[in-house]
Amino acid sequence: MSSGSIVTIRRIPILLTLTAVAALTVVCQRVPLLAPSGSTITLTTGVTALPVNGSADIIAQVIEPSGTPPQNGTHITFTTTLGTIEPAEAETDISGRVQARFRAGSANGTATITAISGGASTGTEGAIKIAVGTAAVGRVTVNASPASVPNTGGATTISASVFDINGNALGAAPVSFSTTAGVLSTTLAITDATGLATSVLNTSLPATVTASVGAQAPAAGGTATGTGTTTPVATGQASGSVNVTISAAPALVITPPTPPPSAGLPASFTFAVTVAATNGSAVRDVTVDWGDPPRVLQSLGAISGNAIVSHVYREAGTYKVTGIVTDASGNSSTVSTTVTVIPVPRPTIIVTPTPRTVGPGGGTISFGIQITAPAGIGIVRTTINYGDDNVQYELGGGSSAVVPHTYLPGNPGDKLVTVTVVDTAGQTTIGTTSVTIT
Repeated sequence: MSSGSIVTIRRIPILLTLTAVAALTVVCQRVPLLAPSGSTITLTTGVTALPVNGSADIIAQVIEPSGTPPQNGTHITFTTTLGTIEPAEAETDISGRVQARFRAGSANGTATITAISGGASTGTEGAIKIAVGTAAVGRVTVNASPASVPNTGGATTISASVFDINGNALGAAPVSFSTTAGVLSTTLAITDATGLATSVLNTSLPATVTASVGAQAPAAGGTATGTGTTTPVATGQASGSVNVTISAAPALVITPPTPPPSAGLPASFTFAVTVAATNGSAVRDVTVDWGDPPRVLQSLGAISGNAIVSHVYREAGTYKVTGIVTDASGNSSTVSTTVTVIPVPRPTIIVTPTPRTVGPGGGTISFGIQITAPAGIGIVRTTINYGDDNVQYELGGGSSAVVPHTYLPGNPGDKLVTVTVVDTAGQTTIGTTSVTIT
C-alpha cells in the first residue's frame, strides 16, 4: 500500500449479526427433529390385557430407510383410543428407542396405541391393542362352598375367579351374579387383586348360580350349563355356573301299636330310621310329640335302625304323633301318624253265694269272688259289703277268693252284696249279687 492510497474501512454491524444467530438458535430449538421419510416405527409391549387402572410400558423403535437408528433426539408422538400415554411426546435415545407408560384408566374397552414421527408412523397394522377391564376377560370359573346345603335351608359362598385372555387373574372387574332359586347377598361384586369375587346364597331349593363378566347374567332357566365350566365369547364377555344341591335327609317311619292301645296302659311305638345314602350323615337326634297334653317334645336320642318306645295316654281319643329326625349335617325330616286310644277295659267281677238263702235264725254264706283283669291291668284293692251294714276291707289284690260271712237272726229280707275293685289304671269297678234271709 502506497502512502497516497486511500483506505476505506467498513464497520460490520456486530450487534445485528449476533441477534440473527440468536434468532436462528431459537428457531432450531422450536422445530423438533423428526424421522426422515421412509422410516419405520415399531411398537412393542409386554401385555395384551390389563385391569382397569392398570399400566404397562410401551417401547417405540425407529429405523431409517438405511436400516440405522435415526439421529439421537428424534421426536415421537404417541396416541391411544383409551387411557393415556405418559409422556405423550418423547425423544429417541442413541439406539432410536423411546419408552413410555400406558395407563388404562377406569374405562372398559380396547386401547389402540399408535406412534408417529414426521412422515413415519406405525399405521393401522403396526398399532398395538390392549384389552382393558371387562374387554380383557377370557374365562370365569365358579365354585360353591359348601356344594350342598341342608333341606331345611342354608348358606353357601359362591366364588367367581376371573381370568384375562392370557390366563392371568383379572382384578377390578365387575361380576354379575344370578341364581335360579334362593337369595344372593349381592348381585354385583368387584374382583380383588387375585381376580376373586364372592356372593353368599341362601336357599332351601336346588339352585344354579351364574357369574358373568362383561355381560349381564342370563335369566333363570337360561343357557347356564351347571357344570362349573366357562363360556368365553369373542366380545370379551364370559360367564360360569355352578350347581348348589340340597342334602338328602334321613327317613323316619313311626308305626303305632296294634291292636289299639288302651288309656292308662303303655302303648309301644316302633321308630324306624334310615340314613340318607347320598350323604351318609349319622343321625344326631330323634324327637317326638305324642300329641297329648302337655305337648312337650321328647328326645329319643340318636336312634339307629329300629327302636321300640312306649308312651302312656291317660285318656281315650285320637292323637297325632309327630317325629323329627335330624342328622349331623342339619338335614331333617318330619313325619306324622295317628293313634286311636280306646278306654281301658274294666275287670269283670263274678260273686257267687253258697247258699243263697238262710233261715230266720241266720247262718253262714260263703261268697266266691272271681276277678278277671284285662291284660296290663292289676288289682290294687278289693272290698265287700255284705248288705247288713258289715264291710270287709283289704281283701288284697288277688284275682279270686272265697269269703264266708255269718248273717245274724232278726234281720230278715233280701241283702244286696257288692264287691268293689280298684285296679292299677285307677278305675273302680263294682260287682254285685243278692242273698235272702227268710
